[in-house]
Amino acid sequence: MKKTVAWSILLVLGQFNSTLRGQSQEDIAKQFAGMWRLVSNPQRLVDGTTREGPNSVGYAFFDSNAGRMCFLSMNPNRPQWKSEAAPTAEEGLSAIRGFGAYCATIEIHAKEGFMVRHYDINQTPNAVGKATKRWYTFQGTDRMSLRVDASELNRPVVESTFVWERVVK
Repeated sequence: MKKTVAWSILLVLGQFNSTLRGQSQEDIAKQFAGMWRLVSNPQRLVDGTTREGPNSVGYAFFDSNAGRMCFLSMNPNRPQWKSEAAPTAEEGLSAIRGFGAYCATIEIHAKEGFMVRHYDINQTPNAVGKATKRWYTFQGTDRMSLRVDASELNRPVVESTFVWERVVK
């Protein structure tokens, strides 16, 4: 009996997964299209603990074809500058480290469930022209997760996921 139930669950999950993976690139592009607000960035560490990523305020914008996207994020806990006109070198560095921004062309790999981003603009000069991979999942029409590919993570982080909520279609 237990084997029958287990096989039934695996069969249903397998059919559900193949339905999702059976979507075309155009279908997935339509799901991405719009503006998304970052809800959370849970990170799992090598010791098994979890934490929220520091740049916890962010937006992502995907064009209607999902061929291009832009992303902005910030650490809301960045220290205020003592002078609004001219930050100290330390304040300027703190502001840059607590801010993320890029625009990229993207390739959707619908069968595999990931996208590859090719950076056109990036706050980090060395990243321009490079590509990164994000594994996507949609939870309904207005929520998605983008998981950072393991090859891009730096210890102690072993898993990092960005959870998004749609703001505008």
